[in-house]
Amino acid sequence: MKRVNLKEVRFSVETGIIKVSEKDVQFDTQYEVVSAKTGNSMVFNFSHSTGPEFDPTTEWVYTSQEGIEFRVCNDAHITAQNARAYVKAKHGRVS
Repeated sequence: MKRVNLKEVRFSVETGIIKVSEKDVQFDTQYEVVSAKTGNSMVFNFSHSTGPEFDPTTEWVYTSQEGIEFRVCNDAHITAQNARAYVKAKHGRVS
């Protein structure tokens, strides 16, 4: 489980969604998000993605027991790099 400090993420009170870029966290299936202000934490488990792995607009959705979502958003640059590496590996040109 990865620990994420809340000061590094965006939270929308209206939607109950916390968003962070994939540039700022390592991928995991579970995150503990900690509020820098209060020190309180909440655990989020992977639920689903909003699209394909190599789509730069895809978000990886995690949910808490409290009904709040934590989303890790693909970064366009990182997603393009990962897609190129995947294609190279599938064609046997790992470099």
